[in-house]
Formats: sequence, structure tokens, C-alpha cells
Amino acid sequence: MIKIIPIKSLKLLENNPRRITKDQMDKLCNSIKNDPEFLNCRPVLVNCTTVDDGKEIMHVYAGNQRVRAAKKLGMKEIPCIVDYELDEETVKRRIIQDNKTYGEFDWDILANEWNIDTLLDCGFTADELVGTVQDIDIDGNNEEQEEQKMCETCGRKLKKGK
Repeated sequence: MIKIIPIKSLKLLENNPRRITKDQMDKLCNSIKNDPEFLNCRPVLVNCTTVDDGKEIMHVYAGNQRVRAAKKLGMKEIPCIVDYELDEETVKRRIIQDNKTYGEFDWDILANEWNIDTLLDCGFTADELVGTVQDIDIDGNNEEQEEQKMCETCGRKLKKGK
């Protein structure tokens, strides 16, 4: 069920792996301005957690850029789907699934905060992750990730990137 939540009540994801450029933010703002129903079609996903003193915190885990754009446009509230007390792995999985197709990732945050199996399960390929996620060996051994490329003319090993 979609709830309309005041933007000031939402806490954005501190280590959001999704980054967008100023130009992409401008395009997002324009798409919201030109089609205000856009936000109802793709509401922000929120995980509501209760801290020790009983206070509820509304953590945005998918839609951080939409919240930023709505705030930039002067909106005071935004449509959200609220879950309660989701486990960290579910939240992380949904963050990746929400952003895998669009935008750019902060590879350092992915490398430091996501499990390689989760990234693979969410649609990343081993080739996309080679050399980005802490040089993790996808197959579980310490051998070189990529097959060494050879010169077709002389048969010598080529330097990486050639």
C-alpha cells in the first residue's frame, strides 16, 4: 500500500551505491515536473525501523534520487511503500535490483558493503565485477580472474587492457 510521507521524515541512504550526474538529476527533475504521476507509479521504498527509545526511523533504500529530486522541486511529501524491520540482506538485495539497470554505481561502496554472491544473484556478471569488487575471485581460488590474452601474430602474452 502506498503512503504519502513528508520528505523531512525520510532518512536517505548514507552509503548509497547509486550515483547520478547533475545532468541526470536535471532530467529526473524534469521527468517528475512533466509527469507528476511518475512518483505514484514508482514510489520510494522505505524500511521503517524502531530504535531503542521507541522512535521510528524511515530509511529510504530505493528511490533516494527521486527523493532528492522531489525536494529540489520544492515538494513536501512523496509516495512511499513502507516495510517494517526488514533484514539488512533483503534491503541490500533490493537496492541493487532497483538500480542495476540504470545509473552508475560507486564501486568502492559495492566492494566494501556487498557480498559478491548477492551482487551475482542480483544480475551482475563475473566479467562486470572483475577488478572492481576487491579483485574477488568469483570461482573461489586465487588464480588470475581473466584469461591472459595472447598476441595473434607472435603468441606473446599481452599486457592487461590490450
